[in-house]
This record gives sequence, C-alpha cells and structure tokens, in this order.
Amino acid sequence: MLDNNIEAYKKYLQEHQLPVLEGVPDPGKWYRVPVPGATCAGGSPYWGYLRKGTESGLIVFFLGGGVSLNAYTAARPTRLSVPGENFYFDENSLPFNDAAFDRGIFDDAPENPFRNWSCIFVSYATGDFHVGNGDYHYTAPDGSPAVLHHHGYTNYSGLMEQAVKHLSTPAKLLITGTSGGAFGASALASDVMSYFPNCRDVTVCPDSALLLYDQWNTIAQNVWQSNEKIWKQLQGPNITLDWLRALYAEKGDGVRYLYVNSIRDSAFAMYQHYIDRGTMEITREHCLKFQKDLKEMVDTLKNEIPGISFFLFENPTENLQPELMGTMHTLIHDPEFSRPVKGGISLRDWLWSAVNDTVSDVGMELLDA
Repeated sequence: MLDNNIEAYKKYLQEHQLPVLEGVPDPGKWYRVPVPGATCAGGSPYWGYLRKGTESGLIVFFLGGGVSLNAYTAARPTRLSVPGENFYFDENSLPFNDAAFDRGIFDDAPENPFRNWSCIFVSYATGDFHVGNGDYHYTAPDGSPAVLHHHGYTNYSGLMEQAVKHLSTPAKLLITGTSGGAFGASALASDVMSYFPNCRDVTVCPDSALLLYDQWNTIAQNVWQSNEKIWKQLQGPNITLDWLRALYAEKGDGVRYLYVNSIRDSAFAMYQHYIDRGTMEITREHCLKFQKDLKEMVDTLKNEIPGISFFLFENPTENLQPELMGTMHTLIHDPEFSRPVKGGISLRDWLWSAVNDTVSDVGMELLDA
C-alpha cells in the first residue's frame, strides 16, 4: 500500500512539475533552476529553485535532509518504501521539492509578510550540509564499489551564479535553512553575503542545527572534502557553534544573529543516538540530553555573540510516544510557522519583527523546565 501511495504521489508531481527557468522569470512564480555540471549524491543532475519577488527582500534558504558521515551512512540513503536505517536524501528527493512551496515561510497567504520576497531555494541531495566538494568512495551493502558525490558546495555556488543574474541587490537579506540546511546556513552565510556586497541589512537564522561529534573537522576535511576555510573553523564537537563563531569573528555586528530550535528535538536525538551508540533510535534519555546540550549552546552563544536572539519551542513530535518527551524538528518550513507557540507568538511574527530590527527571545524558560 505504501509503494502504491508513493507512486501515486510521484505521478501527481510529474503532472504538476514546476517550469524550468528559461529567459526572464515572471515575478511571483517558482522555477526550477538547472545548474550546469552540478550533481546529486548518486550522480544525477541537480537543480535548485528561484522565485523573483515584487519586494526588495531576499531569502536564501538551504533545505535539509540528513547527513552522511562514513561508509555505513553513505550506503543508506533515504528510501520511503524501504525499512531500516536511512541517513540522507539523495536525488530521489529532488522532484518532491516541487511541492514544497505552499507552506511555512514560502506560503503565499496574504497574512505571510514574506510572500512577496524573492527566494533562492538551495535543494539538498548530497548529505554534506551543503559544504562538500569531493567524491567519497565506499562499498555498497552488496559488496560492489560505490561513490557518494558530496558536491553540496559546488551545487550551491553554481545555483547562486545562475540565480543572481535575475536579482538586484536586496534591501534585506535573510539567510536561513532547516536541519541539514541550518548547518549549511551557518557555514555559508558569509559566502552568501559575498554575492550581495552592497546589502547592509543581513539576518542569519539557522532553524535546528545541533549535533555533537568530535570528528566534525575530520569529516568536513576528508569525507566531504570541504574548502579549507570551512573545515579549519571546526575546533570542537558543536559544528554550528564553531561556524557561527567564525561568522561573528568575520562580520561582527554587520549581521543580525538568530537561532531557532525545539527543546528536545526528536530527530536530532535520533541522529545523536547514532553518533553516541551506533543505532538510529529515539530514546527519552537522548531527548533529555538534547535539552541539556541546547541549554549549553544557547548560554555559550549568548556570551559570545552580543545581541543574538532565540526562538525556542516545545511542540510535541506528532505520533511519537509522549513518554519519550520528543519535540518537533524544524519550524520555518512547516505549517506551524504561522501558528503561535506556547508563549503566544508565532515564528512567522517573531522572524518578521527580527528582520525589521525588533529582536527578542522566545521560550528561554523552557530550557530549565
């Protein structure tokens, strides 16, 4: 039954495929943007998306979708109809992105203040937090040789080169992303800014980017083959903390810094369980551990980046046993984006106020609950 549902959805997507950008884009319309020479994890052609808005704001959004750390994870991309452990989206996920623009920050509802902004949507199909530049060779489960094309940075930069041809310098620039894309937004914010050197109003807002691992430097350098600037910034187990530190060291108060997360993120608790214990499981222990790790991260960022603001929430994970205490994963690209959380404010309204220079913290008390 699941296979039938997936095939029906694929057929629907084929019938409603977004147009490929050729020539000048019509304002307010989404387009696929092919990137010459760009490849997904398995070698298939890569594309991102562009919407040219009617207002002077620009969103550069990095999509998430897991991560690959080693040969074991490389051999297990996500397959919706295949049970068992899976770690990252590859090219099989790309067509599904055509249906991604009716919710969250991309919703064209009249009450969404971002609806008329331009958007560059950086698709994710490489398992490398958008920062890879190399090919990782491994052995597939059947014993055959295989390769994962960690070309995330190559794909992103090629997409930017195509997209900026159609955009003028924005008055406001919001660099954001969810999950794997939130790591990418943290790592590549300065790079994004280099495409718009005359923009003086920049907000960086990762939505959910906390995984602790003492091998990040080695992985970025040897598995993903990232640029030296990217991997040299990684000194400790918190990859996002290191990248945001580096951004602040370079840009200082020239950037508005925000961070979004639920307090016991069940998706990251599951990945952290793999890093710590070797299996993908959601446990109460790791959900509570995430809350402790998040508090430490928030306290450190508050001390090191003056003016950084947080939006923390505790929406429970749908269909997860309540006793596990897990909370939902990401909010910016979710229908919940526009709905008030427990504190009475929605992420949409908080983020809109922040990009217009009224920053505040939401949900800080949840860290001690």
